Amino acid sequence: MRRTVLAMLVSGAICAPGIAFAQDKFPSRTITLVLPAAAGTGVDIIGRLSAQKLAEVLKQPVVVENVVGASGVIGVQRVTRAKPDGYTLLFTFNQTITMNPHVVANLPYDPQKELAPVSRFAASPFVWLVNSQVPVRAFPEFVAYAKANPGKLAMGVTGFASAAYLGSQLLAHQTGAEVLPVPYAGNFSADLISNAVQLSMSPAAQVPALLATGKVRALAQTGERRSAGLPDLPTVAEMLPGFVIDAWYGVWAPAGTPAEAVAVLTDAWRKIASMPDVVDRLKGVSAVAVGSTAEELGELTRAETRMWGEVVKARNIKPAQ
Repeated sequence: MRRTVLAMLVSGAICAPGIAFAQDKFPSRTITLVLPAAAGTGVDIIGRLSAQKLAEVLKQPVVVENVVGASGVIGVQRVTRAKPDGYTLLFTFNQTITMNPHVVANLPYDPQKELAPVSRFAASPFVWLVNSQVPVRAFPEFVAYAKANPGKLAMGVTGFASAAYLGSQLLAHQTGAEVLPVPYAGNFSADLISNAVQLSMSPAAQVPALLATGKVRALAQTGERRSAGLPDLPTVAEMLPGFVIDAWYGVWAPAGTPAEAVAVLTDAWRKIASMPDVVDRLKGVSAVAVGSTAEELGELTRAETRMWGEVVKARNIKPAQ
């Protein structure tokens, strides 16, 4: 567990004699933001950015905890077991909330019941990539090739609980195009470049470096609409309606957190998402600021959880132990 104080109380925030602050007004002390991911990951980079700004907006210290392990399960559980007072929060991406319930065996919590949505903060698409030796140049050609050659294209995925793996299963469910997922514990970019695997659904932030090698070709992006960083690359949904997979990031509190505290936190994250410097820094990691309401995050979470449940059932995917 890694703990880092990102911001201290602003000068003058300590009460001077004769000045009284209501102790029950939220927030009045340090907030802990739990990131169920390792340093240097998207969750870590975007989570720390938002934590820094949260301290500025709320004028309270914010401590970040990287709680790593079990595909994010340990970090999420750290928050579900916390006191529901708004001072312990979860910052994570959708895999831990909408996908893990279907692909992780014996999940020790129910995100729908044990977490209260606060705000969806940012989103970034994935990009379907193929090694340049694969004889396809557009996404429809790839689908046709995969259908004609079932299992011939090896697809690198970071484990069978990942968005990329489930993306391959959603593709098969919707089109009948079967690829061969190959699980990796970490980055497999070198194998994609060398053609040891022919296919990936990679985070947008990784794409420019891969394309610069000249060994990889981009076919389509997976967001609801074209991203500003890839305006000429079509979305899968333009050709295959309903195929939308974003890597999105959000904030949750323990279930039972007072509505007043959730409202303060939601308002803070929406302010952060509208800051020009935050928007620019998110663009630098191929993400777009969102800043949703708590209700919007709850609706999205429920809809996406249902979608993955249908895919997992239709594809007969067994939860990983």
